[in-house]
Amino acid sequence: MDWSTILVIGIAILSHNFLSTRANVYWGAIIPGSFLAYCGWVLFTKHQILIDHPIKAPLAVLFVLSIFIVEWGVGRDSYKKKQEKELNKMKTRDI
Repeated sequence: MDWSTILVIGIAILSHNFLSTRANVYWGAIIPGSFLAYCGWVLFTKHQILIDHPIKAPLAVLFVLSIFIVEWGVGRDSYKKKQEKELNKMKTRDI
């Protein structure tokens, strides 16, 4: 792995974290959807992949996709807690 690959992975993770905490729930689906589309394209067009066994590649894709989905859920929970905290602040100031 070279530095550009690590940089792309880091940017993808940070942008997914940012998009998962936005008001619209679908923003968080951009990175997992594009990852799934890219991996589907790579697997079905038989481009060279780093994993040699035919079962390992789909399992690796599912593992990474599950990480993205879990992170998406954590981002949604974070957004809901932040929104609830703001509502509580507004309620206490009105009283």
